[in-house]
Amino acid sequence: MKIIKLIAENVKRLHAIAVEPGDKALVTVGGKNGAGKSSVLDSIAYALGGEKLVPSEPIRAGESEAKIVVDLGDLVVTRRFRRARP
Repeated sequence: MKIIKLIAENVKRLHAIAVEPGDKALVTVGGKNGAGKSSVLDSIAYALGGEKLVPSEPIRAGESEAKIVVDLGDLVVTRRFRRARP
């Protein structure tokens, strides 16, 4: 299984990210502490691992919804999260 494209918006520390590895076998995710490196990996886990892996608050602070799209070629997995309204 190979990720063709990853899009994540408002997941944990991420504002928005799009990754298209192309023919690369390895993609480096780098940045300073708190930049969202773990949030990128967590986005993949939330999309592919299902409900059991998603924390109670996967949405970025201050946002009302988040979205993850993982394109695997033959299959596209989309997960949307919305804050419960009081």
